[in-house]
Amino acid sequence: MGHDKVTATVAATSHSAVESIVGALAELEGEIDSMSTRVDEMKKRLLAHSNEEVDKLKQQIISMANEEAKRIVEAAKTEAELESEQIMRDADRNLAAIKKNIDTSFDKAVESIVKTVLGQETTEKPIEKPEKKAPKIKKYNSEGKPIN
Repeated sequence: MGHDKVTATVAATSHSAVESIVGALAELEGEIDSMSTRVDEMKKRLLAHSNEEVDKLKQQIISMANEEAKRIVEAAKTEAELESEQIMRDADRNLAAIKKNIDTSFDKAVESIVKTVLGQETTEKPIEKPEKKAPKIKKYNSEGKPIN
């Protein structure tokens, strides 16, 4: 019986140790599940934060691109305005030269017409009209052949 008592004590101790190990393993499994859940939540928060940062960066890039586009458009507009002003100055100079030529030619034309009407000789060469020559009369002999 002594032996049975030792065996019973060892069995009871073993059983108690097994229960203790099983309980520890169950507790460990619960903690692992809890950690896994927290890791999943952290992943979701990290992903959400990353998406927010990406959206902020997109907005910053769009804003920078818009500002650069405005600068480019303003520079092109300024350049076009300067070119337009230069074209206007050139056109004004050309117009003034044309008006001067018209005024000069008009005065000469009026003077020439007045002198012509008054019968005075003009300093301008009159337009020469080609002279009309009478057609040469051909002479023929008695045989009907032209004579040179």
